[in-house]
Amino acid sequence: MKTCLLGLLAMLILSALPGLASSEEKEAVIYEKGPFHMESVGGWLGVKKNLYGKVKVREAEGIPGMSPIQRVLASVATGEIAFGVDSPDKILLAREKEGLDLVALAVDFQTSPMRIISWIPVTSSKEIRGNLGIWKGSEAIVKSAVGKNWEKQVSFQNQGDDIASWLSGTWPMASAMTYYELILAQREVKKMGKKFYTIDYRAVAVDWMDNVLFTTAEVIRKHPDMIQAIVTGRYKGFRWAFKNVKETVEFLGRDRPGDDAAREMDAADPTKALMITSDTKALGLGYVLPLKWENVARNMVRAGLLDGMPDVRKAYTERFPSGVLPR
Repeated sequence: MKTCLLGLLAMLILSALPGLASSEEKEAVIYEKGPFHMESVGGWLGVKKNLYGKVKVREAEGIPGMSPIQRVLASVATGEIAFGVDSPDKILLAREKEGLDLVALAVDFQTSPMRIISWIPVTSSKEIRGNLGIWKGSEAIVKSAVGKNWEKQVSFQNQGDDIASWLSGTWPMASAMTYYELILAQREVKKMGKKFYTIDYRAVAVDWMDNVLFTTAEVIRKHPDMIQAIVTGRYKGFRWAFKNVKETVEFLGRDRPGDDAAREMDAADPTKALMITSDTKALGLGYVLPLKWENVARNMVRAGLLDGMPDVRKAYTERFPSGVLPR
């Protein structure tokens, strides 16, 4: 009887200690940056294919006007274990301007998917000028390309869900993701018998990553075992998607009736190109490259978005490599 009581007491003590409770009791929510599409399907496939092990995960689509950062903070405040996906500039701004202890765990896209599409040639950042369509909240990369006093050179226009205003010639420039709007622009401009130009931000010395998986420092302290399961499961999901594109498109269509299968199929190769690089082939999908964080911070300081160079090493951790090689 005494042995049984001691065993029960030990179990109660262990379950009360952070990080030692059985992971099968743990649940987490991941707030994605955008809608349920090929470029974010890894998280949902992690759930669908039971790739998170004993961790129960709920995926949440991005909601226009609602920041994944604020959604994560609100969930953590209620006791939930929450993760989010957002751009690196927003994570740095939240840390430096608001004092939020956010930490990046992994990176979906090793380079930025965003491009400038233009009716006129652009060979330098000085030629990025006039009306430029972009999604509200995504202007930091343009500001960083142009530098201080960017407002004298560029007038941002709310692009919304399409590039119609650019196609009609209302704006000389607009924004395009490689996995959607750029493909749409190529298709539509070809029909028009015209020519347009594509500007990769790396060509104007802005080399950023995007779609960063993050959480709070508190969650990292309390649930390191869970974090590893989340990171690994997410990238196993993406790897499955890249090896099974047709089935992934069917999966996207089943969960979203009326979804454009051609759009999802078109997005597969550009998404792979953003995620599979020489670094991730050797080190695993989601690899965190410290130099990229230095690049983002330095560009933002140059544009006046940050007052001074932050200690970017505090903005990310390399403790949780996915180990998922894109074979």
